[in-house]
Amino acid sequence: MNSFTKRYRIEQFSKLMNPYITEEFKEWLIANGFFTAPASIHHHGAYSGALFDHSLAVANTLLSFTKRLELKWEDSRSPLIVGMFHDFCKLDNYHQTDNEAWEYNNAALLPGNGDKSVMLLQQHFQLTEEEFYCIRWHMGAFDDKANWNSYGRAVTRFPNVLYTHTADMVAARILGV
Repeated sequence: MNSFTKRYRIEQFSKLMNPYITEEFKEWLIANGFFTAPASIHHHGAYSGALFDHSLAVANTLLSFTKRLELKWEDSRSPLIVGMFHDFCKLDNYHQTDNEAWEYNNAALLPGNGDKSVMLLQQHFQLTEEEFYCIRWHMGAFDDKANWNSYGRAVTRFPNVLYTHTADMVAARILGV
C-alpha cells in the first residue's frame, strides 16, 4: 500500500501534465476520483490512489522507452497522454462501501477497458490516431482472443501499441503498481 497523499498525487500530475490538459479537466479528474481510486481490487494496485500511481508508472515507463529506444510518436505529448489515461475506464469501475472497502461497481454504464477508456477520454479532448490505438489495445494479449488479429494489425501500423502494453505490464507486474 502506498503512502502518497491525494494532494501529493495532484501536485505530481500537475507538474507533468499541465501543458497538455486544462484546469477544468484536472478539476473533473479530482472530482471523479482519479487520484483516490484503486487500479484494481483483486490484482495490481488494489489500494486507494493506485489508479494514479499505476498511470504515472506507465507514463514514466513510456517516457523511458521513448528515450532509450528512440521511439517516434505522432505527437510528443503521447507517452504522457497514453500512460496517464490508458485506464481512464476505471474511474467508475469501483466504489467504496460504508466501511471504506472498495468493491466492483455493477452499475457502470459501459463495460470494457481500452475501448471504454477511448470513448470516455474523447469527451474531454481529441486523441491522435496513434494515442487512440495505444489506449484501445493497451491490454495486448489479455484482450479477448477473438481480438488478437486486430491487436496484431494495430501493432504493425502503430508499433507504440506494443510498447504501451509492455509499459502497462512493467508497471503492474514488475513495479507492482
